[in-house]
Amino acid sequence: MEKVVKVEIPEEWLQDLEWDQATVMQEIVQLGVYQFKVRRALEMYQAGTGSLGYVAEKAGLSKRDLIREARARGIEPPFDEGTVREELGQ
Repeated sequence: MEKVVKVEIPEEWLQDLEWDQATVMQEIVQLGVYQFKVRRALEMYQAGTGSLGYVAEKAGLSKRDLIREARARGIEPPFDEGTVREELGQ
């Protein structure tokens, strides 16, 4: 399903771009929506809303992509002494 959205963009944002306007604008919006979903999902994860898998599903992202994005931003899963013991089977 497609939705038509009208957005006004300052000309200076598009300066010096050689492009097919419709194609580039679609790509820009697609990238923006993806980054917005990633940011929201990681905010949910850091707030303790759920696991990376859970928030990825809620945001409409793949778990693999969200893990990659989290690592790129230096976000590590929380570990406490109990978690470490559990992971080591102790």
